[in-house]
Amino acid sequence: MKKSTSVFLLLLLLGAGYFLLFWLPNSTGAHDFNMTFVFEQDEPAQYPHIARLLVLGKTIPQAIYRFFAYQHYYFGYPYYFYSMLVLLPVKLFIDWENVSLNMLVLRQFVNVLPMIVAIGVLVYLQTGFKSYFKSAFLFLLLLAVPGVVFNNMWIHPDSLVFLFIVLTFFFLAKDDLQFGKNFYFAALFCGLAVATKLIGLFFFLAIPYYIFLGWRQGRIDVRKALIAAGLFVVIMFSTFVLVNPFLFWSSERAFALKTQTDLHNAMDKGFIIAYQNGPLLWLQVFEKWYGLLIFILLSVAALVIGALKGERRLLDQLILLWSLPFMAYIAFALVIRAKHFPLPILLPVFSALPAYFTFFAPERFVGPWRDYLKKNGLRLGFSLIGAIIVGAQVVYCFKKDISLYGEVLHREQTSSSLKFYSKIEQDYLSKIVLDRQLVIFRDVMMYIPNSPRYEDDFKWGVSNYEIATKNNPDLLILNRQHLRDYTQAGQIDSAADSDFALTAQFYNDALNGTVKGYTLLYQDDFGFVYVSTPLFDQFFAKP
Repeated sequence: MKKSTSVFLLLLLLGAGYFLLFWLPNSTGAHDFNMTFVFEQDEPAQYPHIARLLVLGKTIPQAIYRFFAYQHYYFGYPYYFYSMLVLLPVKLFIDWENVSLNMLVLRQFVNVLPMIVAIGVLVYLQTGFKSYFKSAFLFLLLLAVPGVVFNNMWIHPDSLVFLFIVLTFFFLAKDDLQFGKNFYFAALFCGLAVATKLIGLFFFLAIPYYIFLGWRQGRIDVRKALIAAGLFVVIMFSTFVLVNPFLFWSSERAFALKTQTDLHNAMDKGFIIAYQNGPLLWLQVFEKWYGLLIFILLSVAALVIGALKGERRLLDQLILLWSLPFMAYIAFALVIRAKHFPLPILLPVFSALPAYFTFFAPERFVGPWRDYLKKNGLRLGFSLIGAIIVGAQVVYCFKKDISLYGEVLHREQTSSSLKFYSKIEQDYLSKIVLDRQLVIFRDVMMYIPNSPRYEDDFKWGVSNYEIATKNNPDLLILNRQHLRDYTQAGQIDSAADSDFALTAQFYNDALNGTVKGYTLLYQDDFGFVYVSTPLFDQFFAKP
C-alpha cells in the first residue's frame, strides 16, 4: 500500500471520529422550531426555506416554481438544494415532523462533513500525504480552530462554499499551468462558490495571475491565454446561472437583486443603526475565534515563504492572491464582523504552515556539535520559535474548543431564555385561562414553545408600537438587553432606519414600564412580560 493511501486512511479515520464528536451537541437546541430562535437566529431564518423545497405544489407548474423559487436569496440555490437532499431520506423514511432530528442531520451533513472534506483536500494540497505526522497534525490543527468548531454547530452555507473554494485550488494545482480539463473544472467549482455565496468572485486576482504565469512561462501564447480566460469566465458564469434556476423568472431575479443589495448595504453600514468601523476591530474576532495573533502572523509568514521559496509555490501564490483582496474587503468595507467571515481566508493561510518548517528545517546532524550549531543554529532557532508558537496555538484551541463544545452541549440547561419561559409559565401564563389561543408578541430570542395554546408572532430586527400591537397581542415578551442595545444616546441621529425613532420610543417605554395599553406583569435581568391591561384586571388585579 502506498504511503499516501495509508495517510489518507488515517485522516479518514480521524475525520470519522471528528464527525461523530459533534453528534451530541448538534442534537441539542431544537426540541421544537421556536427553540432554534434562542440559540442561533440564522437557523430558523433558513430552515423553513429548506423544508419548503420538500413540499411540492399541487400542479406541475406550481411544483416546479416552488422547488426552484425558494425566496431566501441571501444564499444561492446549491446550498438549499444540497440541504434538501440531506433531509430527503428523513422525510421519506423517518419522522419528518421531528425538528430536532432534522436540525441534527443538517448540522452534521451540511456543515461538519463538507468542512472535514475541505480541510482534508487542503492538507493534501500542502503535504501530498507524504508524512503521517505532518498530514495528521495539520488536519487536526485546522479542524481545531475555534471558528471551525463554532461553524460545525449550526446550519449555514460556509462549509459548503469553503469546499467549493478548496476544490477550485485543487484543480488549479492539479492543472499545473497545463490549461487542460482541470483548469475548467476549477472554473466550474469557482462558479459553484459564486453561486452559493458570491465570495468566489474574490478569485479575481488569482485566476488572471494563473493565466499570466502560464503565458510568462511559455505554456500558452497570448491567443490561448485569452481563450482560456474567456472560457473560464463563460464556465463560471454559466454554472452560476444554471445552478440558480430561480434566475429564469424575472420576478425572482428582481427579488434576489433587492435582497443582495439590501444585505450588502447593511453589511457596509450596519443593520438598523450605524456600526463602528475600523480594520483593527477585526483583531478581536481573529484572536477570539481563530487563535493567537502571533500564530496568525506566523501563518502569514509561512504563506509568503511558501509563495516565494516553497515546494508548492504556485498553490501558495494563489492562496495569497485569493486571501489579500478578500481580507481587504472584510477589513475596510464591512462593519458587520461575523465570526465566520474570515473562515475561507484564514484556513488556507494556516494550511501553508509546513512551508515555514520546511524552509527552516536544519540539516541532519553530522560532525561535532559546535560546527553543526554554527551552521544550523539560525534554522534551529526559527524552527524552535515556530514550534513554540504552534504549541501555544494548540493549547489555546484546546481550551477554547472544550469550553465552546460544553456550552453548546448543555445550552438547554443553561439558557436564560428557557429559564425565563419556565418561570413565567409557572407563575403567570398558566393562570390565564381563555377559550382561545393566547396571542403573544415576542422578541426573537424569547422562547415560547410551539403549542396549540399559543399564537406567537415576532419581528426580525427591531419593533415599534405599530409592529408589536398589530395583531392585538395579549402579551408582549421582550428581552432587556435587546431594548438596551437600541436605546443608546445618539442612535436616533445616526440610524440607517428612518423609522428608528419609533423603535426608540417603544423600547424606552418598555424599559420604563409604561407601554401604552399594557401593564407590566413581570421583569428580571433577562426580560419583561407585559399583559394587556384588560387581561391584567381580569386575572391579576388584586380584589
